[in-house]
Amino acid sequence: MKNVINHSVPRRLALQAILAACGFCSTLVHSQPRSETIKASSTSPAADLIIRNAQVLTMDPAQPRATSIAVRGEYLSAIGSDADVQPYIGPNTRILDVKGRVVIPGLIDAHLHGIRGGQSYLFETYWYDASSLQEGLQRLQQAAKKRTADQWVAVVGSWIPEQFVEKRAPTVSDLSRSIPDHPAYVQSLYDYALVNRRGIEVLALDSTQPIVPAGVIVERDQAGKATGKLLGGIGPFNMLFAQISQGLDRQANLRAFFHDLNVHGVTGFIDPSAGGPSAFEPLFALHQNKELSVRVGYRLFAPPGGNETAWVQTRMEFRPPVQDDGYLAFLGLGENLVSAMNDAVRMEPGFTSAQGDQQEMRKVLSFAAQRRIPLELHAYTDDSARSILDAIEDVARVHPIKDLRWSLAHLNTGSVQTLRRMHALGLSYSVQMGPYFEAPAILAANGREIAERTPPTKIAMDMGMMVAGGTDATRIGVAGVWQAIEYQVTGRSLGGTVQRRTDLLLTPEQALTLYTTNAAWLAFAEHTRGSLMAGKLADLAVLNQDPLHVPASQLHRTQALLTLLGGRVVHGQGWLDSQSQLAVRSPGKR
Repeated sequence: MKNVINHSVPRRLALQAILAACGFCSTLVHSQPRSETIKASSTSPAADLIIRNAQVLTMDPAQPRATSIAVRGEYLSAIGSDADVQPYIGPNTRILDVKGRVVIPGLIDAHLHGIRGGQSYLFETYWYDASSLQEGLQRLQQAAKKRTADQWVAVVGSWIPEQFVEKRAPTVSDLSRSIPDHPAYVQSLYDYALVNRRGIEVLALDSTQPIVPAGVIVERDQAGKATGKLLGGIGPFNMLFAQISQGLDRQANLRAFFHDLNVHGVTGFIDPSAGGPSAFEPLFALHQNKELSVRVGYRLFAPPGGNETAWVQTRMEFRPPVQDDGYLAFLGLGENLVSAMNDAVRMEPGFTSAQGDQQEMRKVLSFAAQRRIPLELHAYTDDSARSILDAIEDVARVHPIKDLRWSLAHLNTGSVQTLRRMHALGLSYSVQMGPYFEAPAILAANGREIAERTPPTKIAMDMGMMVAGGTDATRIGVAGVWQAIEYQVTGRSLGGTVQRRTDLLLTPEQALTLYTTNAAWLAFAEHTRGSLMAGKLADLAVLNQDPLHVPASQLHRTQALLTLLGGRVVHGQGWLDSQSQLAVRSPGKR
């Protein structure tokens, strides 16, 4: 059975009508530059591109599998068997025989700090896949060779000592010996950071006035000398890294980061808290210049300092609750609304907040409910989630919230009772891959029973909750989604310290759902993307391997051979050129 669009109705108008029916979601489709290879026809129903001989995972329950797809302009015009799509072949249609490869909807990362993290993508060195400390240090040495002596090299999170064969973290001596001529910075998640001897000099850590942001604590020895170890937290470490990475071409870094997402088949993400106004400038510039290769949703978060309700009210005075032009979307509030009720990266139980802060949370939530503003709130621990839910339940007694798509994120130690309360309120669960790195710390703080069920993805899904998948990259996650999918399927933390219970593992297809249909829902975009159906946007990826049948431990190796964003090639142009041909040149058409 084929899935086709009626060409008698202009596709853009039809989609806008659907989106207008969604309620407060106001959407205008913003056209980006088109590929030279796939060129739309304004008069003929013939497709611009036919992908056939494929294993199409549509993520559409009504038609879960297909073998052929027709793309015309920005949209999918037909999906079905090769025979179903044959009528859409015209004289200028490009035919791509993928020889049985898997085609999926473009992936959506529902929780990615990509706006800020992407702006230093080319500057950073990454250790998440290093098997030894020696290999990690060699990567820093290679980065140093490409830089002048005054330029920093940096590893900023997303590694743990347990992943290394040495089973230890680097020392300041390791860094000083391996990188003697450049300042070096290595951050361990958000727990601590190390700088080498050259870094101590550049930051003047031995002085009484070190050049570090407020909140960064310099560890000193008995003689008062800096050891090279720094303590802080999410905010202070982010400010420190911004300081040492000054002078970057932020647009170029962000553009390269987005392309890396495309390489993995990612066509969209939601950033739950990107930072202050300056963090958005490179993104807005790319959008203005029509250079976005992914669809970006973002939320605003209230800065620390108290009186958060007034801050939110001021920022929302001239904003609709949701605004989406098809490439850039404002999606409400998150991840921090009242700073004192945010448990940051706490692992152990016992988190509490003052009565005044809880009242402030009720005030800002009441405002959001009245204005029908979607939001996502951060809760690492079950204690934090309980406090937040107390406030939401009070608000829900006065204002309807079930259709606002409010969600809680993380829930690393979330209990069944917490999930039940969320489900009763109509909240969704935004799950990330943090425990892939943090499981050893969760184990140490909470015991094996809790560690072996984190995160509680399967429990929430079995309750019937909406669960959307994120990575939480780039400090406590791996951008590109596939490592997160692998973790949901294997349950094995990095280094193998903790193994999730077998009954709580997902199948590959269940995991894919988190990053396609469910993530699209959280972005208020389920009518335009997240699944492959006629009339939806042609956001899709042709994969290098079959994620349903490769060994689960190899899922992280999945990449896209071809990625389309609204019918536009954003990755794999060379592969498409080499593997496809125009219909007029195909057998029987000569």
